[in-house]
Amino acid sequence: MIKTHVFNGRRYYIDIDKIDGWCDQYKLDNKRMIHILTNPKSKNGLVTIIHEALHAENWAETEEVVERVSVEIGNFLWRLGFRKVK
Repeated sequence: MIKTHVFNGRRYYIDIDKIDGWCDQYKLDNKRMIHILTNPKSKNGLVTIIHEALHAENWAETEEVVERVSVEIGNFLWRLGFRKVK
C-alpha cells in the first residue's frame, strides 16, 4: 500500500480506511492528507480515490465537476478491468 503521492508538485500522505474520503486543502504549513474511507477494492472505492486525487490536483474546480469526472473515469477504468489487488 502506498503511503504518499505527489499531486501537482505537492506531497500528500495517503490514509485508506472504509467509508468514503476527503482531501485536505493545500496549505504551506500543513501536512496534507488524502483520506480514503471507502473499500478500495470496490467500484465506489475506485471512484472515491479518483475524486480525492482530482481535488489534490485542482482545488479550484467545483465539487460538481470533480464528482462527474471521477464517476466517468472510474466507470471507464472499471469497465477496462482495473481492480485493486491485495
